Amino acid sequence: MMILMSKFRAIVCLFLVIFVGVQFECGESGSPLLPTKVTVEITNRLTDRYLAVQCKDKHHDLGVQQLNVGQTFSFNFYPNFFLTSTLYFCHFVWLEGDRYFNIYEEDIDGYCDHHHTCYWDILATGPCKYQPGPRRCFRWNPPALRKRLLLEKNNNTLSM
Repeated sequence: MMILMSKFRAIVCLFLVIFVGVQFECGESGSPLLPTKVTVEITNRLTDRYLAVQCKDKHHDLGVQQLNVGQTFSFNFYPNFFLTSTLYFCHFVWLEGDRYFNIYEEDIDGYCDHHHTCYWDILATGPCKYQPGPRRCFRWNPPALRKRLLLEKNNNTLSM
């Protein structure tokens, strides 16, 4: 019985060492096996305009941030470990604009880069993401709420 227990312990320890070693290797080059903190950095690249930013996920409201031109707001979180379902969206408001964008979608963005950081520049035309290679620019989310309010107003009802 004693020999059986020490063989079992040796096997468990061997698997633990292999698991930790693979974790460190994967953490350097891809999606890690254990949850890893992701950082999202949002920089105001509007021309001579303040930018108000409010980011949220299903459970957290990060509050309103006021950004001067060139100023950056960042936040950290742990993506959902079992389901790739983490979603953060942000509301951007400036003098001539009022827009929304899904700033982080786990199944699309993953861990963004090898430093686990997602870099975004906010322009009036849309958000641009820096990643390995050239930056990619996106369109704002469609203004679904405005369409819904207009439809309800046409039906002589207006509700939120």
